[in-house]
Amino acid sequence: MKRIILILCLFCLLIPSGAFTAEGDASLPLSLNECIEIILANNPDLAMAKADIESKEAALQSSQKDLYPTLSAQYSYAHQPDQFFSPADLFTYGFKAEQPLYKGKALVTSVKQAELSLGTSRLALEQLVNNLVFEIYGRYYELLRAVKLEEEAQQSVLRLQSHLKDAKAFYDAGLIPKNDMLQSEVELAQGEQDMVDAENSTALSRSRLNVLMERAVDTLFAIEDSTEYAIQNINWDEVIAKARESRAEIAQAEMSVRIAENDIVLAKAPYLPAVTLSASYDWLGDDLGLSHEPGAPREMKTIMAVASWKLWTWRKDSDDVLAAGKNLRRVQKSVAKTVNEVTLDARNSFLRLEQAAKRIKVSEKAIEHAKENFRINQAQYQAQLTTSTDVLDAQTLLSQAMTNYYDALYGYQLALAAIDKSKGLFGQLYVK
Repeated sequence: MKRIILILCLFCLLIPSGAFTAEGDASLPLSLNECIEIILANNPDLAMAKADIESKEAALQSSQKDLYPTLSAQYSYAHQPDQFFSPADLFTYGFKAEQPLYKGKALVTSVKQAELSLGTSRLALEQLVNNLVFEIYGRYYELLRAVKLEEEAQQSVLRLQSHLKDAKAFYDAGLIPKNDMLQSEVELAQGEQDMVDAENSTALSRSRLNVLMERAVDTLFAIEDSTEYAIQNINWDEVIAKARESRAEIAQAEMSVRIAENDIVLAKAPYLPAVTLSASYDWLGDDLGLSHEPGAPREMKTIMAVASWKLWTWRKDSDDVLAAGKNLRRVQKSVAKTVNEVTLDARNSFLRLEQAAKRIKVSEKAIEHAKENFRINQAQYQAQLTTSTDVLDAQTLLSQAMTNYYDALYGYQLALAAIDKSKGLFGQLYVK
C-alpha cells in the first residue's frame, strides 16, 4: 500500500501544474466564446492597434497644450563695439512668457485633427475586432465540420466492414462471384483512405485555430459541439440599415472627409496673420555676474504683442491649398466606394444565409431518404434480392448526404455570423 501511495505522489510531481487546465486538457472542450476571449487577449494585431490609440491620445494631449502659454528662461551675451556711452559687453538673464492668440485657426484646427485621428484609430480597432471575431467563427465552424466529417468517415468504414463481412460469407457459401467480394474490399480500402483524409483535415483545422490563439500548432484540444440551430427570419432592410449606420469602415471614410476639410483650413492659415502675446523680465549686467555701472539700467520689463504676416512665399501656400482641395475630392469619392463595398458585403451575407437555410431543409430530408435507402438495400442484399453494387451505391449516397448536411448546418451558422459582421456588431460588442 505504501508503495502505491509513493508511486502516485511521484506521478503527481512529474505532471506539469497546468496539465489539467481547460486550455491544455482535450477532455475539457473549448466553447466559441472561450476561443474568442483567448484570441482577443493574445492577438498581436490588436495589441498594435491599441498601442496606436495610446499614441494618438498622447498626440491629442500634445496638440491641446499648444494652446497654453509657455515659459522660458534665457542667458545671453552681446558684444557691441560701436557703443561709446554704454558698456560694449552686455550680459542678460531673464524669463519670458508667451501666449499664442491667433494663427489663422491653425491652433484650434490642429486639436480637431488630433481628435479625428484618435477617432480614426479607435474605429480601426473596431473594424479589426469585427473582422477577427468573424474569422474566429469561420475557423471554429470549420473545425466542427471537420470533426463531424471524420466521425461520418468512421461510420462509413464500419458500414463497409459490415458489408464486406456479409459478402465474404456469401462468397464462401458460393452465392456470389469473387469479383463482388473484391469490389467490397476495394470500397472498404477507399473508405479507409477517406477516413485518413478526414483525420488530416481535422488536424489541419485544429492547427489553424491554434495559430489564431497564438499556441503551438500541434496543441490538442476539443471544442463544444454545436448541431442545434433555429432558422431566423432576417429582414434585408434592417440588415442594410444597421450596416450603414454601424460599420466602422463607413464612419472612418466620413471621418477622413472631415480630416481633409481641416487640411484645407490648415493650408489657408498662412494667408492670415499670426498674433502672439509675450511678457519678459530681464536682468542686465556688464559681466557674467550681472554687475552694472551706477546709473545704468539693471532690470528690463517688457509686454509685447506681435502680429506677423507672410506676404510672399512664391505661391507655396496656394499650391498647398490646391493639393488639400484635390485630396478632399478624392476622399469624398472614397466614401461612396466604401458604402458600396459595405452594401455588397451585407447583400452577400444575406443571400448566403437564405441559401444555407434552404440547404438545411433539403439535406435533412436527403439524410432520411439515404438512411432508409441504405437500410433497404442492405436487407435485400442479405436476402440475396439485390447486388453488392446497389449496397455500395446506397452507402456512397448516405455519406454524401451526411456531408451535405454538415456543410449546410455549419454554413448556416457561419452565415448568421456573417450577418452580424456585416452589421458591425462584433466590433461594437468586443471592443473594450
